[in-house]
Formats: sequence, structure tokens, C-alpha cells
Amino acid sequence: METNQYMDMFLDESHEHLQSLNDGLLGLEDNAEDLSILNEIFRNAHTLKGMSATMGYNKIAELTHEMEDVLDMLRKEQLAVTGDIIDTLFKCIDSLEQMINNVANGDPEDLIDVSDLVAKLSAISRGEGAPAPKAEASTEAPAAEATTATPAEVSADVPVDLSDTEKSVITEAEKRGMHGIYLKVTLAESCLLKSARSYMVMNALEELGEVIRTIPAAEDLEQENFERSFEVILITASEEEQIHDAVVGISEIETAETQVIKFGGKSAPQPEAKAAPVVERKSTAPATAPAPAPTPKPSAPANKPAAQSGGQSSATNAAQKKSHAGQSVRVDIEKLDTLMNLMGELVINKVRLEQIGQTHRLSELTETLEQMDRVTTDLQNIVMKVRMVPVSQVFNRFPRMVRDVTKELNKEINLTIEGEDTELDRTVIDEIGDPIMHLLRNSLDHGIEMPDEREAKGKPRIGEVGLIARHEGNNVVIMVTDDGKGIDADVIRRKAVEKGLYTQDEVDSMDDADAVRIVFLPGFSTAEKISDISGRGVGMDVVKSKIESLSGQVDVETHINEGSIFKIKLPLTLAIIQAMLVQVQAEMYAIPLASIDSTLSIQPNDISTVQNNEVIVLRGEIIPIIRMEESLMVPHVKDTKELFVVVVHAGDSKAGIVVDKLIGQQEIVIKTLGNLFMGLKMFSGATVLGDGRVALILDVATMLN
Repeated sequence: METNQYMDMFLDESHEHLQSLNDGLLGLEDNAEDLSILNEIFRNAHTLKGMSATMGYNKIAELTHEMEDVLDMLRKEQLAVTGDIIDTLFKCIDSLEQMINNVANGDPEDLIDVSDLVAKLSAISRGEGAPAPKAEASTEAPAAEATTATPAEVSADVPVDLSDTEKSVITEAEKRGMHGIYLKVTLAESCLLKSARSYMVMNALEELGEVIRTIPAAEDLEQENFERSFEVILITASEEEQIHDAVVGISEIETAETQVIKFGGKSAPQPEAKAAPVVERKSTAPATAPAPAPTPKPSAPANKPAAQSGGQSSATNAAQKKSHAGQSVRVDIEKLDTLMNLMGELVINKVRLEQIGQTHRLSELTETLEQMDRVTTDLQNIVMKVRMVPVSQVFNRFPRMVRDVTKELNKEINLTIEGEDTELDRTVIDEIGDPIMHLLRNSLDHGIEMPDEREAKGKPRIGEVGLIARHEGNNVVIMVTDDGKGIDADVIRRKAVEKGLYTQDEVDSMDDADAVRIVFLPGFSTAEKISDISGRGVGMDVVKSKIESLSGQVDVETHINEGSIFKIKLPLTLAIIQAMLVQVQAEMYAIPLASIDSTLSIQPNDISTVQNNEVIVLRGEIIPIIRMEESLMVPHVKDTKELFVVVVHAGDSKAGIVVDKLIGQQEIVIKTLGNLFMGLKMFSGATVLGDGRVALILDVATMLN
């Protein structure tokens, strides 16, 4: 059980680090001089290496170790960032992702051959096939040693012997307002996986500073070749208490003993040439000290003025971020699904109790149920919020995809993402990735023109593609926009006739907006040639069917030479909704409240006929009528003097649904109909009412189309 928990943690955190590596490399490609990005990439690669080695995945560890060597040389400016190096690192990330997916599926990690990548990285590290080390890098190192005069002449009052190099690093750190810290960590006797705990300690420390040595060595820690304790030498701008609290906050850590190491020496700011070393119990690192280049997240390179206030704040922010992360818990989605199902059963039984109380006029039960209603509503809201996740979990995979496709198409495209903090139900999040991928690829391939073509039209050579998310009432709207050539309605009409989807008369009667929507029909494509990006005619209809299966809608708005906007509208959640219960003869049906504009009662003579379609006029607007009896093919029983109409909308379309009786508003739990009823497009699901009866839920969007 414990091992499985560590495996889940390894897989989750590995995917997070891979995403961070992707984001970091994209940022580095745009700004090769930003050392803070390089430091962040290095930290993620180093952490991934430690995690994989701890779990015994040596191939993953080997590849990340070679990546780490190249990244270390880049951040020390011994190598220059080039397109070849970036491409190689991206290939490494893709291979790592495949290896980790293999591990998640129970397959061996070495199904992927990475020997060529390891050899390429090794060659880059040796300077083969990559720019030679900078001259400054080779000359600066001896100069640095010269400035840290006589490091062997000073010593520290700590239980370990420091090498000359370590003393030099610490004295150099002191110049920048940093300090060295000696840390001894003792694990609890009950600790099962010592290597995993040591990894978590190292991960926490690297968020606060730079680990320059571990005793025993990192390889021994990874292989659990130590007893209960290990020692760490760290340089940091954080205070001693922060280091101590970050370590003891990790479970199964028994004690953490810290000492601050501070040297005098010629390199120190004190006038004495060989002052005795001082071991302080409390750090006095100045808040305005500049951060050195090796620290994990400086705000800018150390030689720039912007870095002057970066050291302390970045370390403090990292500590606060870690403290906040410690308040969260990873929960399996299946447990949340179970919790949601139990919440649904509670709602059903609450409604049943309300009916019993009303039927038998039990005032005491009614009072208790009012309180129960408040509690269940609050509980339901909390359960819903727990299931909500930001769309950034889907959006963050697209910058890399856009980068790769842009290079493949030889286009210049800039991707802008907005509203990535917008939240959606987890079940919806898991399903929208592929539809958005189709829409983005379509914009990149068909929408954005080649740079020369854009220039000839008076447009910037760089095309703009946008990915936008925002709330609209109880829905989330996701838009994929581009400033490309747009969709020509005449071309769509011609293709539709060629493919036999419509006759010439039918397409001629369509306005441009309706003609453009033909792109959502199965098998339709305007591509003159098939490519790996798009053009097989299996994209847009997949998008439409997937979105509609999520009770959503998709539409397109386009203007020639100005661009297109594909708009996806999705419900916030698919589990518990407010609905209006209606009755048609003896059967009950539910209409989602979010789709209802109003309800009204009319006389039969209020219905008019326009072009063989029944309509009513409501506040000057002509609204078509849908008789539920006819739609359900239920035999008509008797005429009534009063008709009840529920006015519903889906997108810009409206209609009035005629029913026999309005029952009232009620909270309902959506249940899927299952494969047996997949052909019933008119219904989006079913719900169990308080008296145990089943009511079908009307799919308003399907009824209006």
C-alpha cells in the first residue's frame, strides 16, 4: 500500500515536472539570456532525476542526468543556448514522457530507446556539435579562486570537513549576502522508504537554496545506503528557521539540526584577513542582498541591477509557496466520483422526505428538512468546488504543440492564452483536450497564412492565435481565435455540392453563417491536400459530437481576411443541476433551468401558423412551437382550454415547448442512460425523483437543431 502511494506521487509529480520543463524551454527559446529560466529548468531536471533514481527507474535517471549536465553548462555560460540544443532537450522531454507513461501502464521503462539521445547530450557536454565553451568561462574560474584567497587557511566549526572548493563557494556566497548552512536530518525509525524521504528533503531544500554537498553522496541516498540520518551543506539567502521548518514539515522526519556557517577570510567584507569562523544559530542575511546566479529562482541574472532585491524575496516566496502546497492533499478522481454519487443519493432522499412531509403535513419534519436543505446545499457546493479544476491543466499542453506545428509549417505564429484560471468540472476537463487540439490545429494549418502572403495583404508576418476561457452564467466559454484568412462561405457551398452533402438550390438558400457551419458535418474538409496537421475531414465533426456529448455547443464566426472565432460553450458541471419538472400525459420530464427563458400559459387560439410551422408571438418576437406529444410520438388524448409553454433557448435559437402540466423547479441528479439508449438524441440523461420514479432529461440543444 505504501509503495503504491509513492508510485502515485512519483507519476503525478513527474508529469508536473515535465510540463514545467516544457514551459521553461519555450521561455528559454524566446529569452536565451534569462538565467532564472535556466535555473528553473535545471531544478526540474535535477528533481526528476532524483525521483526516478529513488524509484529504481535507472533509464529515466540516466537521461535526466545527461540533460542536467548540459543544463548546468548552459547556466554557467560554458555553452551558448542554440536551436539545436533546444530541439534536443525537447526530444528528451518527449522520450521521458513516453517512458513515464510506460511505467504508469505497467510496462518497462526501457521500451523507448534513448541511447541516441544520451549520446547526443554527452557530445554536447563535450563541446562536439555545439558551440565551444566561452573564453570568459575558462578564464573566470581561476580568477575566482584567486579572489577567495587561502580558503584552506579557514575552517568551520561543523562536524564535517569542507573541501577547498566548498569553502570557496561559501565565501563567494557571503559576498552576495548569502550564507552556508550545515544540516543534519534524522528520519523516524518507522520510515519505510528512506530514499523517498531523502528525496523530499532535497526537493524542499532546493526550493530555498543550492545544495553543494550531501553526506553520504546523492547516489547512496537514492539507493538507501545510509542509516537513519544524513547531512547536507547548503548555500541560501533564507533564514535558518525557514530551512528547519521546511524540513521538519515533511512527514517521517524526526529531527533537523541546523548551523549557519560564516567565514571571515580575505574575501569576506570584514577587515580582518583571517578572522575565526563564526557559527551562528540565527541568520542575519540582509534583505537587499543580490542573489547569485546558481540560486534556483533569481528575479534576474546576478550581474543586473534588477537582481539587487531578488535574493531574499525569491527564497521567501518559495518557502511560502511550499507552505501553501503543504496544505493540499492529492485525491484520486474515483473517490471524488464516489463522493458525488453519494451526494446525489442524499439529494434524492431529501426530496423524497420533503414529499412525505408535505403529504402527511408533518410540521416537525418540515422544519428539520429546512435545516437539512441548507446543510445539503452547502455540502453539495463544497463537493462541486472540490471537483473543479482550472482549464490550465488542458491549456498548458498547447504552447509546445503550437511551437512544433509552427516549425513544421514554416509559419510565424504567436499563441496568446487568457483565462487559464477559469475552472471546470474534472469530468469535463478530461474530455475537452482533443476538441481544442483539433480547433487549434485547424487555425494553424488552414487559418493563418504563410508569412509572405500575410505581408502581401498588409498584415504582420507573425500570425496571432488566441485561446480564451471565461465564465458566462452557469457555463464556461472557450474560444479559439485567429487573425488568418477566415472561411469563405462560397468555397464551403461549392465543396458541399461537390461532396453531395447538399444540392445547389439548398446551399444558395443558406446565408453565410449557416453555410460556414457545414464544416461541422462528418467527412467535410476544404483541404486541397491531406497533411499530418489537418485536412482528413475527421476534425470538425469530432469536435461537434464530443462537445454535444458534454451537453455543450460549438459555433463559428468568421470574416474573410480578418480571421475566425470558434466558440465552445460548456456547462460548469455535469452532475447535479436545477431543472423544471413538466408532465406530458402520465410521464414526467426534466428541462435544465439554465436553458429556460420563461414559462407561460396560452389559449389554443394564441398559436398561429407560419410556413406550415406553429408559432406564438411573445413580446413582439416570433417563437416556433414544439409539441411534446408529437416529438415523443405519444397519441393525443384530449384537447384542453389551457396550454402550458416552456420557452427555451440554445445559442441564438429559441422555441416554446408545449406540455400538459408544470410541476415545479427541483434539484436533480443526472444519470447517464447507458449504451442501450445511445440513439435517443432527444434526451441527455435521466434522474430519479423523490418518489422513486424516473424522469428523462430533455436535451434542448438537440430539440432546437
